Amino acid sequence: MALGRYTEVARSANGDLIRAGEVTVYAAGTTDLAELWQDDAGTVPAPNPGLTDLASGAWSVVAEAGLYDLLYPGGRTVHNVPIAAAGGDAAAVAWGDITDKPSTFAPTIGATASTAVAGNDARLVAAAAGTASVRAIGATGTTVVAGNDARLSAAAAGTASVRALAGGTATTASASDHTHTGLLTGTTAALNNAAEFTDLATATTAYNALLAALRLRGIISGT
Repeated sequence: MALGRYTEVARSANGDLIRAGEVTVYAAGTTDLAELWQDDAGTVPAPNPGLTDLASGAWSVVAEAGLYDLLYPGGRTVHNVPIAAAGGDAAAVAWGDITDKPSTFAPTIGATASTAVAGNDARLVAAAAGTASVRAIGATGTTVVAGNDARLSAAAAGTASVRALAGGTATTASASDHTHTGLLTGTTAALNNAAEFTDLATATTAYNALLAALRLRGIISGT
């Protein structure tokens, strides 16, 4: 008789951990309780149903290599679960052949690169300047805008909106490296750049020429 060990973290249909829950093991397609052992050698019998760990929801049993149906608390059954012989190769079972499996699997919540952020995570707030933070999607001063947010369009005059980076029109924003053209009108005028003037008349003429050049370029107005 070839024995194999089966180990899993038991979860409900919605992905929640099953803690301290009974899992009954049947021979596939029957209501016959499978014979289970605690040790890999098959010398210490194990109870059937087995009991999942109170903290982690994990459980493990040894059984004869083959296919089994697992009955979880609440009446949910997962069919055709394979147990492979230790040190041997079990026949592959397609994922689609396993029925009544959870449709979703809850993510592991944490603060590492391989875990997800909980919705009530304290980091989901605005951080101090220069400090990285996790931002939630929303429409407040402490959230970020989703890529498909309806506000990513031109708003009516006088109404605040989020503008797309397009540039060149009255309803778009310019990129930070955009070079604007046409901000100054007219052409550059030659001015007297002397550090000192010989008399007041020459200084007055140069000053008036400077004012005229500023008006021509649209920097100042008036006469």
